[in-house]
Formats: sequence, C-alpha cells, structure tokens
Amino acid sequence: MKKLTLVLALLAAFSFAAKAQDFTPYPYIQLQGGASYDFGDASFTELLSPAAQIAVGYQFVDCWSLRFAVNGWQAKHTSWQTESLYRYNFVQPNLDLILDWTAGFLGWRPDRPVSVYTLFGAGAGIGLENQKANDLAAAGESFEHLWNPVKPFWNLRSGIGTDIRLTDRVALNLEFDAQYYPDSFNSRENRKVGSSPDYHFVLLGGLKFNLGWRPKKVAPAPVNTYNPAPAPKPAPKPEPKKEEPKKEYQPEPAKPVVIEKGADVDIFFDLNKSVIRDDQVPTLNQLVSFMRSNPDAKVKLDGYADRGTGTPDINQTLSEQRVMAVRQFLVTRGINADRISTAAHGDTVQPFTGEKNRAVTCRIR
Repeated sequence: MKKLTLVLALLAAFSFAAKAQDFTPYPYIQLQGGASYDFGDASFTELLSPAAQIAVGYQFVDCWSLRFAVNGWQAKHTSWQTESLYRYNFVQPNLDLILDWTAGFLGWRPDRPVSVYTLFGAGAGIGLENQKANDLAAAGESFEHLWNPVKPFWNLRSGIGTDIRLTDRVALNLEFDAQYYPDSFNSRENRKVGSSPDYHFVLLGGLKFNLGWRPKKVAPAPVNTYNPAPAPKPAPKPEPKKEEPKKEYQPEPAKPVVIEKGADVDIFFDLNKSVIRDDQVPTLNQLVSFMRSNPDAKVKLDGYADRGTGTPDINQTLSEQRVMAVRQFLVTRGINADRISTAAHGDTVQPFTGEKNRAVTCRIR
C-alpha cells in the first residue's frame, strides 16, 4: 500500500510539474489494426490472430488523456486431448488512462516528432462465437469453462505506445497491449500454469487524428482591401482629383534601450506591415544578447495593431504576424522556443498613442 501511494503521488507531481503554458485541451480518434497472440500450449505462430481497435479520447492536460476504446476480433487456443486448434470471436470495450511521458519530462510541444506513452485500462470483454470449441466438446474433448453462444468477461490491460507526427492533425500510431481475462475466456484451463488469468497480447498500428488544436502559422501579409486603388474610368478621363499625399510613418530617433528582467522592449512596424524594420534590428540584437547571457530569462511577445486603420479581422491578423516575425527573429538566433510565449491583441488593446500601436512589446521575465 505504501508503494502504491508513493507511485500515485509521483504521478500526480509529474503531471503538475510539466504544465505547458499554451496547451489547449482537444479530442482525438484512433483507427488501428494488427495482430494478437494468446498465451497457451501451442506454438507462437499457431496462436496468432487478427486484431483491430477504434478509440475516441480527450487530451485534458498536457500529459494525461482519457480514452474509450473498442477492440477485439479473434483469439485462438488448443484443446486438451488432441491439441486441436480452435478459434473464438470477441469484442472488448475499454476505458483507458493514458500518460504521455515525453510531454511530462520535456514539456508539451505540438510539433514534437515522436511521443511515447503508457496506458492502464479496464473493461468488459464479450465472447461472440465459440462454435469450434463446442464442436470439439461434442466429439468428447474436455473443456472446463466451455461457453456458447455469448459470454461476458472482465478485462484489465496495460501497454505502451508511440505517436509519430505526420502533419499538424495526423500521427502514425503504434501500440502494444498486454490484456488479462478470467480463466473462462478460452473455455479451458492452461495446462502449463493451471487455473489462472488468460493472457492476450496485442500489437496495433494505425492513425491518430487530432480533432481540436491546430497551430497558428504565419501567413503572407493581407492584401489591402480596405483602401483599393481607384478603378480605371472610361475615356474621356476627367482630370484626376488631387489628393494629399498619405502621411508615412517616420521613425523616431533611436533612444537608448535598457534591457533587464522586468523591462518592456517595444519593436515598431510600418503601416500594414509585419516585416521587421532595419532601425528595430539593433534593439532585437540587444534582446538576443541579453537572453543568451541570462539563460533563465523568458520573454512574452504581445502584438498590437493601430485601430485607426484597417478592420478588426485584418488588425488581428497583422498583430499575429508581427508577433511571429519577432519570435522567428529570436529563434533563428539560437533562443529556445520554449522560452518564448506569444499573444496577439489586434486593435482590441491600444497601449500607445497614435500610430505607435503598430508594435510588439517584448516583456522580459
């Protein structure tokens, strides 16, 4: 009991120690097929059978998920007297608790190429067809736990699996399970060990589909649809109306930047642009030097757009692109992405006066 309490305490501490700052819960489904083996008195190859599984799960924290799975298909065994091979069909609903060890030790990362997990589950197997064993029994062979036509069983299982990332929403899934049934599962006692649980081993492969979370990607700058060029007019063309030239943003003279923990560093952008300006590069280089010299420091990037131009949707997109441009600048210069968090506010927040809201604020912690 003390060992069990210690293990549960360690698992609880493990799950709280690995919180991912940007994690969002999401559902998923799995479609798998493979082979199974029933521990018994015949050779390994004689007791191989087909297996399949479909599962629906919910990743409720970064390293724990709960899954409802239905698996089964076929199992095989041999009789006592003549060692005749017989097969029986079954279906098995299970509820599984899944622990993602990779996220637990290394933190949650949506673009991680490979993740490793373990599972612990319980359920109820249902025997569906056992005609071959019943035919052998009718011929005089002995079966201590013969059942027909259906039979319910309890079931426990544990296993290990891996997800290999293919796209943002699809992963190749491989899983090995060890399943435990009451001794009546195969209609007879095992000659080698006597009355004991029946062991059913399953190797599955398939695809896992993420139905919720999707990473944000930097998109090209949007076309300026709110201020299109005037359409050509039919001849004779009237004298075009003179328009005052649009006032371009003039960068302010560079001021000394103090970079330290607790400080905010502002990076400014041109109208409708998410490309880092040349006059902002020295400030970002200072930030990179500080992050390299202070490996425990982290930075949060808050992006903004000017409410005086554009629409809320366009400004939201602009603020996301500006944040990702600064993030990419830091990452390509060796700053670990785990030290950078992001938030894009569009034009819902206006921390500066006038056109200076075209900015990303780097908050150093």
